[in-house]
Amino acid sequence: MTRSTKKLWGSIGVTLLAIAIMGWMLRAVDWQVAIATWQRVPLHIWLVSAMGLAASHLLRAGRVRTEWRDTLNMGWREAWGLMVRHSAWVVLVPMRGGEAIYVWVLHRQGGISLRQAGISLLRLRVQDMAVLGGLSVAVFAPFSTALSVLLALLLMVLAMWILPVSWSWLMHRMSRKEGAEPFQAPPPAWESWIYAISNWILKACAIAWPLWVMLPIDFRTALHGSVGGELAATLPLQPPAGFGPYEGGVIFGIQWTASLPWQDIAATALAVHLLALAVTVGSATLARILGWSQKPLHRLDGATTTFSQ
Repeated sequence: MTRSTKKLWGSIGVTLLAIAIMGWMLRAVDWQVAIATWQRVPLHIWLVSAMGLAASHLLRAGRVRTEWRDTLNMGWREAWGLMVRHSAWVVLVPMRGGEAIYVWVLHRQGGISLRQAGISLLRLRVQDMAVLGGLSVAVFAPFSTALSVLLALLLMVLAMWILPVSWSWLMHRMSRKEGAEPFQAPPPAWESWIYAISNWILKACAIAWPLWVMLPIDFRTALHGSVGGELAATLPLQPPAGFGPYEGGVIFGIQWTASLPWQDIAATALAVHLLALAVTVGSATLARILGWSQKPLHRLDGATTTFSQ
C-alpha cells in the first residue's frame, strides 16, 4: 500500500469516526430546546458575531501582507483572497490537508519557491500556537481576570523574545542538515504579532458572545468554550469541517468551570460552529466571484510567476 493510499484511508477513517461521534452527540440533544435556545439570541448579535469573524480574516490578511512585504506586491484584496481561500480549504479538507493551498497559491500565483512558502506556513502556525497558548492562559488560569491577563501578557512578551531565537536556530539546523546556505527566513515581524494577537482575541470574543447569550454562564466561561473549540481545531486529526472535535472542545472548555449538561452545550457549540463555517466559506466564495483569490501576486524583483488564467 502506497503512502498516499494510507493517507487516504486514514482520512476516511477519521471522517467516519467523527461522523459516528457527532451522530451520537446529536442524538442526545433535545432539538426543541436547542432551537428555542438559538432563537433566544437576537439577530443583531448573530450579525455582529459574523462581522467579527469576517474582520478576523482581514487581520489575517494584514499579517500575510507583512509576511511578504519585501517579496510580493500584495494588496489587501489579494491578501484577503488568499487567506479566506486558505481558511476555507483548512476547514473543509480532512486531516488539515487544506494547509497546502497556502503553499500552492504562493508558488503558482507569486512565483515563491515551495520551500519558502512552506517555511512561511510553518512560521505563521508556530506564531498562532504561541498566541493561542497565551490566550488559553488568560482564560483558563485559576486566577482573577486581571492577574490571568497579566500572566498571559508576560508569556506573550517572552514568546516574542524566545521564538525569534529558536527560529534562527531551527533555520540554521535545517540548512546544515541539507548542506545548504543558511535560510534567509527571519522570524515574524512585530506587526505580525499585533495582527495575530488581535485576530485571536477578536475571533474568541465573536464566538463567545452568542455562547454567553444562549447559556446561563458568564462571559469568561463563554471564552473558555470559544478558546477550547479553537484548541480542538488545531489537532492534526480533523474530519471535514471539524465537526466533532470542535464541539468537544467547546464542551470541555465550558465544563471547565460550569456544571451544565453537555447536551445543552453541544447544541450551542454546533450553532456557533455553523456560523463560523458560513462566514469562512461565504467569504471564500465571494473572493472567488470577485476574482480576488485568483489574482497573480507580482514579485517586487520582477521575476515571472507560473500563474496563468
